[in-house]
Amino acid sequence: MNSLEIAENYGFLLYRKSSYPHVSLRFKGVDFHVDTKPGEGFNLITHAHSDHYGVRNLQNPNAVASLETAKILEAVTGKSFAGRTFRVGEILDLGGLKIETFPTKHIHGASAFYIRGADVLITGDVKDWRRLPKCRVLITEATYGHPSFVFEDEIEKLIRAAKGRVTLGAYPIGKAQRVAEILSKEGLDFTAEDRIRKICSALGIEVGNSGARIVSLRHLDNGYILTAQRYYRIPRIVISDRVDYRGGELLHG
Repeated sequence: MNSLEIAENYGFLLYRKSSYPHVSLRFKGVDFHVDTKPGEGFNLITHAHSDHYGVRNLQNPNAVASLETAKILEAVTGKSFAGRTFRVGEILDLGGLKIETFPTKHIHGASAFYIRGADVLITGDVKDWRRLPKCRVLITEATYGHPSFVFEDEIEKLIRAAKGRVTLGAYPIGKAQRVAEILSKEGLDFTAEDRIRKICSALGIEVGNSGARIVSLRHLDNGYILTAQRYYRIPRIVISDRVDYRGGELLHG
């Protein structure tokens, strides 16, 4: 189905600018750009990962992101977020349209946007779909959309490894903070490299100075990598910030 057919059948225009990642849509004369470069209208930032273009929208007054997403972007860049912020769960008024927000639990601050008038749900990446509304049109990410990707998070294995004061490799934005919260809840000592520590501090997560060490993947020489991906040579512990194939099926259903 092409953009004109979508517009005819669903009442909004879906389009993608040349060389721009992700997509844009126009509904009742208002343009929404999803995790992409600044454009006319509003830029919806689902979360703070670099491939979702939050940093590129840092100085964009028409960028829209959750408070936690803005805090992460500010911690990473050292600059202030110039756009509009909200608490996940709030209803926004953007260009006269009501936009509802829902948690996806992908990382701290990750939010889905639901345009009720168009019955369109924009999720970005999703870890927990259970609080998301039903919709006619779903715009989502599908990292683990193949039936071969079925897994469970290995939380107990992570805790056992951390007790051994190992090095844990995690993406510094998002997964590292989730791991920090898991270890903190268990009462385990842990530390982290400076970038991860700074992001944790912005989100109110305390990091100690001893114990297991959380580092970014490029600084991981030994220990465990925390991922559901299978192509790394370093031993892994399955900790994912996305749903597997089963969750994807439920989300699309």
